[in-house]
Amino acid sequence: MLRDWTPHCDYQEKLRLKMLLYYETQRSRLVALDKSISKLYLLNLDNLLPVVKPLYPDSGRPAKNQQGIIRSLVLMLDQQVYSITNWALKVASDPLLFDICGFVVKAPAAASYYDFLIRLWRADRKLHLNRKKKVKKFTSKPRLKLKAGEKLKPKHPGTVKKLVDKAIKGKLKNFCPEIILQKLIARCVVDTSAQMGILGNVDNFSVAFDGSPFYSGASHYGVKVCDCRSKGIFNCQCPRRFSDPDAKWGWDSYREQWFFGNTLFNVTASDSPYDLPIYIKMVQASRHDSITTVFALQDIHKLYPYLNFKSFVADGAMDNYPIYELLKHYGITPFISLDSRTKAKFNYPHPDILCFDDHGHPICHGGIPMVNWGFVEPKGVKYRCWFATKGLEPPKECKCSDSNYGNVVYIKPDFDPRMFPKVPRDSEAFKEKFKTRTSVERSNKRIFEDYAIEAYDSRSAMLRTALAAFAVLNIHLDAWVKHTSFSFITLLENQAA
Repeated sequence: MLRDWTPHCDYQEKLRLKMLLYYETQRSRLVALDKSISKLYLLNLDNLLPVVKPLYPDSGRPAKNQQGIIRSLVLMLDQQVYSITNWALKVASDPLLFDICGFVVKAPAAASYYDFLIRLWRADRKLHLNRKKKVKKFTSKPRLKLKAGEKLKPKHPGTVKKLVDKAIKGKLKNFCPEIILQKLIARCVVDTSAQMGILGNVDNFSVAFDGSPFYSGASHYGVKVCDCRSKGIFNCQCPRRFSDPDAKWGWDSYREQWFFGNTLFNVTASDSPYDLPIYIKMVQASRHDSITTVFALQDIHKLYPYLNFKSFVADGAMDNYPIYELLKHYGITPFISLDSRTKAKFNYPHPDILCFDDHGHPICHGGIPMVNWGFVEPKGVKYRCWFATKGLEPPKECKCSDSNYGNVVYIKPDFDPRMFPKVPRDSEAFKEKFKTRTSVERSNKRIFEDYAIEAYDSRSAMLRTALAAFAVLNIHLDAWVKHTSFSFITLLENQAA
């Protein structure tokens, strides 16, 4: 059972009283930890109680350190200690860290940390352990070499269309073992960031999507159980056991190499001045980002009913017709770069259009590409004669209108939402919005480099997701401290005075 959940105001009061004593005896160390303490002082876990309480039975031995474990894991990543076991021992032997985390009487052992993370992971633990014991077919590193920046093609292109159809009908089922961790992020930090005004405009919310490779700490060779070595065969392909059954082979387009692990899918508030992530999901390394996008769009609408999602910013991995159809269903404007591998529909029936160029611009019968003139509701994307937009008289053989305004063509986005989006790709509005896609890249950089979650050499999707989630908590807390210029030491000094 879950013992009484300590209100945040009580934690803050006790922390101030305890830190006053350390301020007299370990002032220099306390000053060095000022930002770390400030982050935990601001982290309110009250809203997490309704989420965590159902994870525990109503009877049995009471669990009493859950809030302290959350703060401790946040502090672990902040202090760049890359082992939960080592960190648990350090907190238990350091009274200052013990009190900062808010533990009472005794610090939990490393086993308590893992037990708590297992509870947060809504998947069958026994099934995972059986998968580790089970002998599986050995899969060597793929030999295919892709071009620089190129991403893997979807294994089954029709899958995205099927998932989108289900999502539009409200029949998309989603097994999400990380749902508690997603709610931890949503209720404990994202909601507060939205209230502080550092997420962006909640009434016209813009999000950037991207997936990043998350390397496993396990070996992809596994453990052999055959007797080939005794027979002098050292390079066999026999089935074997793997310590990380969740890891698969995937292509890292940034490093241009194959990796063994998972893909961390990140959704970031692209208009946030602090590049704040709002949603993460751990998927197979071989899964295409467009498939994960279908689930992610459904999830973020459920997690954040108060956010009015209006803009979707992503790279060419999401550039396929089903995704545009899904975005239209949600009323979201796409800002997606073109993927040259996706074929466009260029047989638009219009008497004034000869054909289209590679950018989707209609070409008049004179052979001149027309100029995009914005979007007009409800007619569609407006195109004008090139000469008329420049104030020039068109040649006689090219003149198709007696009006000085020139010939006008309207193309409805419904015909081809990919090639004719409401905001044209060559417009300044599109270019400015698409620049915000770098927010998700900076967010990933903070998760993987600033908080170095790969340094833990994690061997399960559960631990990888948990590390990413606590890194996200740290990113928001860093933003709170910076935005409010809050300092716990200053607060302590004012209280002492």
